Amino acid sequence: MFPTVICRSALERVLVLDYVEEATGFGAIEWRTFRDLLVRPRAMLDAYLESGPTAAGRYRRPMGFYIALCGVLTFYLFLIGGFKGIIEAQPSEVVGPWLERSGKSRELFISDVDGWMSLLGTPILSVFYALACAPLLTWWSKLDRRRSFRATFVLLNAWTAPILLLGPLPYMAPFNAAAGLLLPLLLVVAFLRMGRGLWFQTQAGGVGKAMILFAALLVGSFLGMIPVLYLSLFGASVAS
Repeated sequence: MFPTVICRSALERVLVLDYVEEATGFGAIEWRTFRDLLVRPRAMLDAYLESGPTAAGRYRRPMGFYIALCGVLTFYLFLIGGFKGIIEAQPSEVVGPWLERSGKSRELFISDVDGWMSLLGTPILSVFYALACAPLLTWWSKLDRRRSFRATFVLLNAWTAPILLLGPLPYMAPFNAAAGLLLPLLLVVAFLRMGRGLWFQTQAGGVGKAMILFAALLVGSFLGMIPVLYLSLFGASVAS
């Protein structure tokens, strides 16, 4: 009797996962990838480094999975107003010429720019984050460039996965100060859990390098937002 119950339970679990994958594109491999980022990130990193970009079919490719995670974060941002706050904070000499060229009302133009930023932000910023982190991680680890680039996105995934569990809270004004403390802390935790013997040797050295990495990410974010903003302004000005 018990084996029958167990088999039936396993079959029902597989069917549920199949339905979820059909509906969302997020199936068993994605769930395993997300779970192990939270519970066993170092073992996951080792599997990626030893067995290739999918860890012999066990996980999703790190860069693609990072873009998917950032897509969820973009959706959270959309729920509380999107990039409109960033756009409206720009000086009139930045937005004004593009607005005039578009021939649209300001409200419609800002809405279009927001849409373009939502579309372009994730892929462009992902590249800038990698460019900011990969040279440091390569220098510290002495890995070849291909494996170091892979490890960079595994680390970014391990940092981003717990942020997803917070929902849109980090983007909401009452929680901005707390988020400003929590985000670097989560990066330090992910770095310490994953990097001993690879990126650092001592706990103090790991904390210091994690903070250097966070500073590099801030620079990457700032630089990455420049093409995101101007490409979005251009897109909104020429789109009907």
